Amino acid sequence: MKKIKAKLIKNNTVRFWYLYLKQLVYRLRLNTITKKEKYIKKKFKKSLGYEINFNIQPTTFNKKIQFRKLYDNNPLYAICADKYRVREYVKKKIGEEYLIPLYLVTDKLTMEQWEELPESFVAKANHNSGPVQIVKDKSKGDAKKIIKELNSQLKIDYGILSMEKYYSDIPRKIIIETFLMNGEDKDLIDYKFFSFKGEVKYCQVIQNRNSNQTIDFYDKNWKKQEFTGLTLGVKKSESLLRKPKNYELMLELASILSKDFDFVRVDLYNVDGKIYFGELTFCPASGLGTFIPEEWNKNFGEFWNQPKLK
Repeated sequence: MKKIKAKLIKNNTVRFWYLYLKQLVYRLRLNTITKKEKYIKKKFKKSLGYEINFNIQPTTFNKKIQFRKLYDNNPLYAICADKYRVREYVKKKIGEEYLIPLYLVTDKLTMEQWEELPESFVAKANHNSGPVQIVKDKSKGDAKKIIKELNSQLKIDYGILSMEKYYSDIPRKIIIETFLMNGEDKDLIDYKFFSFKGEVKYCQVIQNRNSNQTIDFYDKNWKKQEFTGLTLGVKKSESLLRKPKNYELMLELASILSKDFDFVRVDLYNVDGKIYFGELTFCPASGLGTFIPEEWNKNFGEFWNQPKLK
């Protein structure tokens, strides 16, 4: 049944109605903190295999994320999780030169707007975690299908589905930005800096997103680590990745962008030394991703000096 369900959800129309109806059910059934706690307890145990107790202060990284989801009401989260409004935040903190150029911001994407776009671009909703439309050649894309899929995302309250409530406070839009390419049609490498109150601890490096994906962790000195994780079914690469150009500057930028938060993941891109801001992530994998080995879940939790939230 799981395989059938996964296959069906890949269909955009089926996926939309599945999420749309699911959010309606969640809105009706999970309308109190007590009910949300019960739901998260069940999902946490199913995903990770062990219990979470909301009456005990958390120690592991994933448990601290669950507490943040339910009890942390920092108003900056809704601004900085917004892929559009965060641009102003980044501009003030580190400068406009690190922002990916925008082509369009709209409340609803139309065919007329599509026709005015360049041949390649990246299109996404500003209030969720995807899916993202990467258009390398507009002439070969199914415009009506892509437009419909993007606009349908605006009807989904991702904050309800993920229990990351700050997403529900984001005014929903479609944003179209420049398509970045690393070399000759090579996938961009994702550099995700796990930062705690301005101190970067590790950089998560994701390669080959479209096929044979790998996830590695490097420390501040670009030494490859033995552990990996935070995405189910992940594997490490077999080789060492060359330290990116201007890596020290990436560390500095991640540190600046994380100073307002006890924890945030700062996502950056590096195109031949030119650094671009990706996003700020407050609940990686919604607190349901695994570490391999699992002991690193506790280690990351110790880095995080989370205030008492309950």
